[in-house]
Amino acid sequence: MTKPWKRALALAALAATTVLSPVTHAQTTLDFPTWQAEEPGISTWWKDLIAAYEAKYPGVKVNLQQVPFAQFVKQMTVRFAAGTPPDIVHLPSRDFASFADQGWLEPLDERLRSTDIAANWTPLQSEMNWNGKTQGVLLMGYGGMLFYNEQKLRDAKVALPKTPDEWLAAMKATTDAGKGQFGLATITAEHPNMVVEMASWVIGSGADWLKGGRYNFTDPAVVKAVDGWRQSVGYAPKGTNSATARQLFVDGKVAFLRDGPWVWGAVEKAQAGVKPQLKVGALPFPATPGGASNSLHIAAKTDARRKDAVWNFIAMAASPEWQHRYALTGSPAPRKGVLGPADIAAKPQLKAINDEAAKARNLFPEVQAVRAGYNDFATAVTRAAMKMISTQEPTAKVLADLQSDLDRQIPLR
Repeated sequence: MTKPWKRALALAALAATTVLSPVTHAQTTLDFPTWQAEEPGISTWWKDLIAAYEAKYPGVKVNLQQVPFAQFVKQMTVRFAAGTPPDIVHLPSRDFASFADQGWLEPLDERLRSTDIAANWTPLQSEMNWNGKTQGVLLMGYGGMLFYNEQKLRDAKVALPKTPDEWLAAMKATTDAGKGQFGLATITAEHPNMVVEMASWVIGSGADWLKGGRYNFTDPAVVKAVDGWRQSVGYAPKGTNSATARQLFVDGKVAFLRDGPWVWGAVEKAQAGVKPQLKVGALPFPATPGGASNSLHIAAKTDARRKDAVWNFIAMAASPEWQHRYALTGSPAPRKGVLGPADIAAKPQLKAINDEAAKARNLFPEVQAVRAGYNDFATAVTRAAMKMISTQEPTAKVLADLQSDLDRQIPLR
């Protein structure tokens, strides 16, 4: 199979024992595009980190740029393919393999040997390995979270759900579409994260749509889980992307939101009359769906001086100080032990966020061919999801067709 020119989106690491590269810079500007430059909570961390880095290395500037997530991986793919990659490479980890498979990322094993990453990073750092080489540093591994509006549950006289069926019943009880009231905010428009929404139901139920190295979409357990996701979409406003879904929840317009822990940064900025009602806890599934979220990398096609400068940036991001500050944004840090009892007492939601991250089951495909061709995989799944949202075609039929399509596009054997 020819290597795909595809999209690829995790993750930084280094240790307190990191030996920083001795670099002398003369007016070096590092290009740093990311989808998080304006994201509440984490954007402040990035900007503070950049300020500290520029103070430590006064000859270096970091050019932080916001790129919408829906276009991010496509834009990065075009840049790498054209031979003009960014200096600081920030990727959604699910797309890492398609970039690594092209030889676009610098192996980091030699640099990592002088760090304590192996001992102090989440095991999900292994997701940064490709063809026997470590080509990135994980910035976040996470478990999916259930955000809920306590007042809306109280008004509907429903308890916090503990099972998928209870969750669906609670969504129904808090929905009155005629009045513009919805039980759920979720992605209902074509979007790269559609696959995450559906996978959360599949993996959370204990099923998997890849099993034994083969596609498993026709498994009755998978069909049942996807049916649950399909039913949940009926309690959500149509034409919604991830940013809109989050804003609807933060504005107090909906009862539930399934998302990553990073949303807590936006919750903390909610209006005073709404914020006390917004809570976070575990998803009501038997298993916790999650995985590697985003990661930091160095482009292979750049000069040694810039590579050293980028590595020093990654080293700072991975230091205990900056990992502690990262965890306080609400996103679980990959470095172990950065939160103390005082942190948990001040922000109780951090315990739930970190507990779910510790037991999360990877919702992203682990089969190498699918990882390398993730863009095609996600596009096919999204197309099937949109068909289920917009038509009455049976779930089992849509999933069987999806499996046939994937067998042709990304054959596994």
